[in-house]
Amino acid sequence: MPDSIPLRWDTPGATWDSGLRWDQTFPAGSQPLQPLLHTPNSTHNSMEYWEITKARAIQTYPVWQQHLPTVTIGTSTPATLSALIDGFEPLVQARVAAQDNFDAAFRAAQTALAAMRVLGVKVPQMIDSQLSEDEVVMKDLKDVFRTPPRDEGSILKRLRELIPVWLRANTALAALPGGMAPLIRVVGGVAYTAVAALALLDSYNGLVNVISDKKVLLDTSRSDLRAHDRDCDQLNKRFYKYANAVADEGTVLKEALGGITTEPSTPAPEPIEIDAITQGGEEGLQALVSFVPGGGDHATEKSVYFKIEGVDAEFTKVALDMSGNALGPFEVDQVVKVYTEVKNSAATRTTAVRSITIGEPIL
Repeated sequence: MPDSIPLRWDTPGATWDSGLRWDQTFPAGSQPLQPLLHTPNSTHNSMEYWEITKARAIQTYPVWQQHLPTVTIGTSTPATLSALIDGFEPLVQARVAAQDNFDAAFRAAQTALAAMRVLGVKVPQMIDSQLSEDEVVMKDLKDVFRTPPRDEGSILKRLRELIPVWLRANTALAALPGGMAPLIRVVGGVAYTAVAALALLDSYNGLVNVISDKKVLLDTSRSDLRAHDRDCDQLNKRFYKYANAVADEGTVLKEALGGITTEPSTPAPEPIEIDAITQGGEEGLQALVSFVPGGGDHATEKSVYFKIEGVDAEFTKVALDMSGNALGPFEVDQVVKVYTEVKNSAATRTTAVRSITIGEPIL
């Protein structure tokens, strides 16, 4: 008996939204699928920009391959479009990996900075309460208090000034009758001595450098995906323009072209990209989402979606605030997934899902 025929994305007439399954098979000798006719020209599905382009390419390929297989658009053939379709997945995976690596580096630096801020505030209070009668230590501590930890620079400066005072305070505590143990402050589940705090301070520049390196790789991966999307989108449109010009009304080709989604006259909304997700806010257990400025053009609705992995079946929707959204609070070790969505009458656009694992709060 002849083998069955497996369904592939490039099977003639198999469009991305036709309801067919990727693992579906057909009896040998069966008639090839015909292109879906009169597909509604709607782009209201919630997708990333590249998914829209890929979906159109998957609609375009069988029309080109079946009806105009010998036609070239410039030097491009149906095989060119097929290769462009296949090329999306590795580029998307590379962007996901680069985004994850950047997020991890960014959060490591933010966690370190938050810990240094807490140490710079709490340890002086501990010294003040234990050695308030030690005039020498109190004089040095007064200099530390003159630097409020309000931003990155002042946080680093205050801890740098604090560490020698912390060491002298430990010496003074050991000299008290009966002797007292060196001061230790637990932050985010980590017990910090003065030496450990110094190591944290010294490592911070390295963490910042890693962020810079990962940002270059992330920008490159985003640029590569954008360039690939642009090449595929242009070929989609150039083929459609040519085929529409040579197709007479009432012909099979003209009918087949009706199955290719076209862009509406109203511009699609511009996505709002997530800049960063950090932990903080209420009880130190919220996911704080910031956004890249400049997105959201043409959008009439802007939303943030989030869910707890393994807990929530569906994403929860909240209104997007361009100044930032505070989601939660959540519990330690929960993984929170987040993405944005913008809408108008023409289309809905989403961003890639980002995630954060909630750690011990730094308070």
